[in-house]
Amino acid sequence: MKLLNILFFGFLIFTSSLRSQQLTAEKILLNVKANFDAVKDYSAMLTAKVDMERLRVPEMKVKIYFKQPNKFKTESKNTSFLPKNMFDLNPGDLLKKFDPSLMGTEEADGKTLYKLRLVTKPQKGKQVRESFVWVDAKMWTITRLEAFPTEGRKIELDVESAVIDGKYILPSMISARFDFDQNADSLSEKIYSPNRMPKKGSVILKYSDYEVNKGLTDEFFDQKEKK
Repeated sequence: MKLLNILFFGFLIFTSSLRSQQLTAEKILLNVKANFDAVKDYSAMLTAKVDMERLRVPEMKVKIYFKQPNKFKTESKNTSFLPKNMFDLNPGDLLKKFDPSLMGTEEADGKTLYKLRLVTKPQKGKQVRESFVWVDAKMWTITRLEAFPTEGRKIELDVESAVIDGKYILPSMISARFDFDQNADSLSEKIYSPNRMPKKGSVILKYSDYEVNKGLTDEFFDQKEKK
């Protein structure tokens, strides 16, 4: 009986220890952030293919530069159809802007993914919004994102990553899809004619020619961007 009590007590300690070590949404995002924090700065060539409803946009090539924590710069003739926050994805911003919760795990393409729900932190005068991200449990990279920035608008991102210089993990391709389902009687639809406001579209961003941790200076980012 004494032995059984000892074994039972040991089992309780073991299971309690396992629970304390279980991953939380915050720990998952911290792991993603730690991956990205190894990249102090980078430059890359970005090729963008834009397919927007009622718009014809030629393929674009953009030279992009980034430096921690949030300096970003582009060199291109025209990037007006590319929202900056699409190719300036910084995992460090997620914990600052959102309250995360772990929804569970999923299997896709032989990978285990953590699904997280992100709710915007309360701000006076702003409506709370939710997004969802999927994180690769092995590489600690974001592989998918679903966001609902405004009523009726949905944005989906699929992210493929590559190992650069044998140690840095950065996006190699981002596929984005936009869908806007606006009530025909809404004020927004009446103000913005459907002939001028694309409701659906997609963007494919391909990254190449990465140069990582080359010592980009703050002064470089303060210079006027080339157009």
